[in-house]
Amino acid sequence: MNDGTSTSTPPDGGREPAPERSLLDVPNVRFTLPAIPANVALVRQALAGFADELGVDPARAADMKIALTEACTNAVVHAYGDGDGPLEVTMSVDHGRLILSVRDRGHGLRPLPSESEGPPLGFGLALIASLSDEFGIAGGHHGTEVRLAFSLDGAEESPPLIVQLTPGEAPAADEVVLALTPGDQAASVLGRVVSLVAARADFSIDRLSDAQIVSDAIAGSAANHTPDGYLRVGIEEREGGFELLIGPLVRGGGESLIRDTELPGLGRLLERLSDELSVEPLGDDDSDGGGSELLRARLGERVG
Repeated sequence: MNDGTSTSTPPDGGREPAPERSLLDVPNVRFTLPAIPANVALVRQALAGFADELGVDPARAADMKIALTEACTNAVVHAYGDGDGPLEVTMSVDHGRLILSVRDRGHGLRPLPSESEGPPLGFGLALIASLSDEFGIAGGHHGTEVRLAFSLDGAEESPPLIVQLTPGEAPAADEVVLALTPGDQAASVLGRVVSLVAARADFSIDRLSDAQIVSDAIAGSAANHTPDGYLRVGIEEREGGFELLIGPLVRGGGESLIRDTELPGLGRLLERLSDELSVEPLGDDDSDGGGSELLRARLGERVG
């Protein structure tokens, strides 16, 4: 496949040549993470939270999760061989559709396998196409992108689904970063992901609840202290716990965020429920209009 090649399968099953891609607004959810099997579950949880906020029917949401899981699994298995690389997932609402995109920067998928007795797209891609209302794939030297669309209301006429790779700079292959637009979906998506990370760290029920409260506090206030209103949270899993890296924040945003989580009689929730909080400078003060910073919150299981 060559860079820029794209296919799009509209609801009637036909295939159309791809016109120039119309860029969507900033995705509601952007997830970048290492392309390893364990991280596919994090993506599923993010979608589950987003679908909940959109009021998607549970059966329909299950189809979405199966299709997204298959697309992510294909990237994990095929994109990098024995090497490492990033998995990039976005979730957006556009023209009455939920649009999901899965992008890798590796060897990518081959839609027409040279030796196969299965369906032309292979079982995985055929399953994705059957579950989604629209499906497209593009690949080349800059990786592969699989894009899926699911109608949310069926009332609005939608333009064709277009998939076209843009070179861009690849994200780091060893970081988990969740970026969210402000709104109710931010709390639901971040909360689902953080809860799974806490469960993987074998947190007790009480500590799982603490992690959820921390997540809600961050989702509710952090975007007010970012340069562009877009909430970014990095997740680093550690032995017995994990760290949340919130930022970039504007100068003073870390302390302001901590203050914003104060409740009467309970104090500042981030200070009370985190094992450790620290504010770290980012960038150069002279190059970014006063500097930016990162708030690091560490959570682990508590004894006693």
